[in-house]
Amino acid sequence: MTVAAFVISCFGLLVACLAAWYGRGQKRAAEKSADEAKRSADAAVALAEVEAARRADELTESERGRVRFALEHERGQRYLLRNVGTDSAYGVHVDTGGLGVQGEVTDFEEFEAESEHRYLLAKTFNGNQADHVLVTWHLTEDRSDKPRSVKLLGP
Repeated sequence: MTVAAFVISCFGLLVACLAAWYGRGQKRAAEKSADEAKRSADAAVALAEVEAARRADELTESERGRVRFALEHERGQRYLLRNVGTDSAYGVHVDTGGLGVQGEVTDFEEFEAESEHRYLLAKTFNGNQADHVLVTWHLTEDRSDKPRSVKLLGP
């Protein structure tokens, strides 16, 4: 009888050790799953913050009304460059690509909203001129932002 009790107790010890080993593995799996879930949640929060910042930037940019230039043909070779936006442009440079008259003003410290400037734009027979006017500007007065530009079709 003592031998049977010894065998049963050894078998019980073996089952207890296997249960402890299995439980430890389950604990590791649960911790790993919890860590993955936390990383996933953190990534989702970071992505939501980036998306919210992007939307806020888009809204701010659209509310600003920005700077928009238009080149309007008046008559003959006369064209009118206008800022039809709601903000001033800073450090404006107008590249007429050889279409303009020499000595015309092409650089402006500030080009306010609804401001305008007239140009005489004409092609000559040598054909080396561009067919557009390139306007480059900054949105900030200190010109610390990336310059923006637009091509406007000319004569």
